[in-house]
Amino acid sequence: MPKDLVIVESPTKARTLSSYLGKEFVVLSSKGHVRDLPAKELGVELNDEFTPKWVVRDRKLLAELRKRAQDAPRIYLATDPDREGEAIAYDLMELLGDGDRYARVLLHEITPQAVREALGHPGPIDLAKVEAQRARRILDRLVGYQISPLLSRVLAGRRFEGLSAGRVQSVALRFICDREIEIQEFVPESYWEVTASFPTEPPFTARLDSRLTARGEVEALVHALAQARFTVDAVEEEEVVRRPSAPFITSTLQQAASSELGFSPRRTMQIAQSLYEGVSIGGEMVGLITYMRTDSVRVADSAIAAARAFVRDTFGPKALSPKPRHFRNRRRAQDAHEAIRPTQVARTPDEVAPHLTPEQRKLYDLIWRRFVATQMADGVWVRRKVSIRAGDQLFRTSSSRMKSPGFSSVLPVAQLEDEDAPLPTALTPGQELPRPEIEVEEHQTEPPKRFTEAGIVRKLEQEGIGRPSTYAQIVSVIQDRGYVVREGSSLRPTLLGHLVTDLLRLYFPETVEAEFTAKMEEDLDRVQEGALGRGELLRSFYRWFSPKLHTVEETLSRGEKPFRALSDVACPSCGAPMEVRVWKGSLYLGCSRYPECRTTKNIPPTAPFRYSADRVELSASLAAVDAAPATSCPKCGTAMVLRHGRYGRYLACPSCRATAPVPSGVPCPQCGEGNLVERFGNRYGTFYACSRYPDCRFRVPGLPIEPCPACGEGVVYDDPRRGQRCSNADCPTRAEESPAPAAKRPKRGTAKKRKS
Repeated sequence: MPKDLVIVESPTKARTLSSYLGKEFVVLSSKGHVRDLPAKELGVELNDEFTPKWVVRDRKLLAELRKRAQDAPRIYLATDPDREGEAIAYDLMELLGDGDRYARVLLHEITPQAVREALGHPGPIDLAKVEAQRARRILDRLVGYQISPLLSRVLAGRRFEGLSAGRVQSVALRFICDREIEIQEFVPESYWEVTASFPTEPPFTARLDSRLTARGEVEALVHALAQARFTVDAVEEEEVVRRPSAPFITSTLQQAASSELGFSPRRTMQIAQSLYEGVSIGGEMVGLITYMRTDSVRVADSAIAAARAFVRDTFGPKALSPKPRHFRNRRRAQDAHEAIRPTQVARTPDEVAPHLTPEQRKLYDLIWRRFVATQMADGVWVRRKVSIRAGDQLFRTSSSRMKSPGFSSVLPVAQLEDEDAPLPTALTPGQELPRPEIEVEEHQTEPPKRFTEAGIVRKLEQEGIGRPSTYAQIVSVIQDRGYVVREGSSLRPTLLGHLVTDLLRLYFPETVEAEFTAKMEEDLDRVQEGALGRGELLRSFYRWFSPKLHTVEETLSRGEKPFRALSDVACPSCGAPMEVRVWKGSLYLGCSRYPECRTTKNIPPTAPFRYSADRVELSASLAAVDAAPATSCPKCGTAMVLRHGRYGRYLACPSCRATAPVPSGVPCPQCGEGNLVERFGNRYGTFYACSRYPDCRFRVPGLPIEPCPACGEGVVYDDPRRGQRCSNADCPTRAEESPAPAAKRPKRGTAKKRKS
């Protein structure tokens, strides 16, 4: 007898549903999108409707799905409940044919009960949501496919250089670059803090209520305090109430996982996806959390009731909040899904820990605790505040103690700055205090901090840029492109990132403006709501975008350079300023008088620089490089010079034409005989490998820095995604590190056969 067919987009999700549904259904996976825009062409007709050209991604898979769907009485499309999932469902319905047999199923959580209930209440495909996905995909293609070649032609002088710009990634990059310039231009200012240490029992300190900014003020104040009487001016007591945060949405989960667990947004979403789709517990596939791409803090009443029952039974009635706690959504929230929560609150982290990987365990623990805390009582602290008068100056101090932990017994909170600070209990107004010791400490104002991955996600969310499904991709792509690197937990823009941002700011300013990008996101939401047509949105966008493209194209066709990144380095041959150029992903300096003068100069990947709109300051960094001993030609002994060729940078002898790879100066940790040198591959780009290849095949994906001081067996290198890390997987510095997602390799057997 023919069976009903259920199609999802993920093989893991298919296995979980298959274990729930048994032999009554056939469950298959589409393995993501079944069709997309072509990879090697624009794929959009520039007509009034911007007609897309969709191509099937895997014809063999589509043929298999068609075969299995042929005899199925009913076909349930259970792809993810978001725009992308809706588009996949629509494509499946169109490509498999016979739309009368199809039903859309929304799985906000994957449990036996939720799956059965969803299958019992199917609905139609949300065509407005499909239109919103189509509009976003076409919009991103129009921007990325048409601006990216111009970036390469302007910065590298050729069409294909791997540079790219994106509708949303460009704004994120601009935020990071602007912050870096703020830091560079910051001028610190001195200020002084004055504290008084009183020899009471117990001893305590109080701080002057005002900040002093002039040294003369400080000297006069210290002299006056030496003669003053110190008396208690006021003693106050207050309660400090701390309430639990709302359950996680996508952005707050990524921020918390980044700051508390050290996970990147992309890694967080991969782990959350595995918890949503199901893990094996006792031989059964179980979905542990609800759908993880959401901007809503709404929670189902049944889940709230389950959480309150768990808190009451586990921690006692006093641990409960007086009434069920609900949270308000932000203004732009679409509220399509619940907040991220455990599917069953009774499955505690300790109970499921044996069945999870260390990373899954950490993330599930974070989600579970955050959700349980929402239905617990507030935490309460009691704070005593004391003000002390000395002449016309006022000093203040305080001390707080916990009165009731409330939710903090499940979800630890940061300690209050004055928590358990020593303070005598018998202080009363008017009481004279013994003469204190006065301490004066000079400080300097600090520049703004660089964005972390959590910080840039928070900034994007605050500005209304991006959506739950895109935050992780935005943060990842600007690192993958080499526009931003991680230094510790901070994000630092590279010189290439600054150049791309300023070029876009000059010719496509709207693409780096937060207000414009946020307006586009709101328009996409309006398309999803049915209030705006896809064609209307795209026409409105292209009316301002197309003239800007033509302006740059015409400038380039006249042989003019619309953008020049001049440096403070003088050409050693003719004295003209040198400009920054790009070649094979590497930056170098070329004479601004090219082609009359063809002199070039290497920019080391780690060379410090100072960037401004007028010029790039590199002379000090390059002077240090020039002072280092030059590499001698192994054949004739002449000093070799850096060249840029088809396969990246290399050293060349100007006398005998011998060549050599660019050395890193770091010995190979594997064989101990070779040195790590720069290589270039079409698949991996620039990497560093042992000079004794093929006898030694050691390599690292980033610039080697030094032998690892922690383990002595690896080499510390600059990872393009994580910053500095050791190549030795067993190094103690990597014990708590989350693995990077595996690089996608081309499928075997996909090469086209040549006709004979």
